[in-house]
Amino acid sequence: MSIETARHEVLEALRRYVEGYQESIAEFARWMGIPMTDATALGEIMWAESGGRPLSPSTLAGRLKITTGATNAVINRLEAKSLVARSREHTDRRAVTLRATPSARRRADPLLEDSAKRLGAALLDYGPEELELVRAFVDRGFEMVVSQSFAKNFGLYSERVGALHVVAAD
Repeated sequence: MSIETARHEVLEALRRYVEGYQESIAEFARWMGIPMTDATALGEIMWAESGGRPLSPSTLAGRLKITTGATNAVINRLEAKSLVARSREHTDRRAVTLRATPSARRRADPLLEDSAKRLGAALLDYGPEELELVRAFVDRGFEMVVSQSFAKNFGLYSERVGALHVVAAD
């Protein structure tokens, strides 16, 4: 396999991963009965909490790539559905920590546990060196602009059909 083919296959695998991630958020949103942005926020809150690093509202805003005002609206909706609670756990009483409620965990666990099992099983196929290589690649981040023309793909000759994708660091 040529390096160009290998690179193309890696990019295609990344595209499929992103597509799968988006589908999993949509499934989680349906499962929980909430909008996708709220499901993404709840997933981020639960993930951070499970790793022992619960999020503040401002950190959540950064992860969601939305304003703090919009994040506050998301948190308010999640609180209204008893899915998230704000707490003051720090010596600085101004600091707020976001926690998933026990009822949110009970509702989400059947779906998330199944996904975690499947992902865990898939990762068993790789050794530490391979996993470190993937982690390093993903952590490195990248910026790009991809332009696609769909004229030939859809048989739309002489038509201007396409897409522009921009991935930026911030």
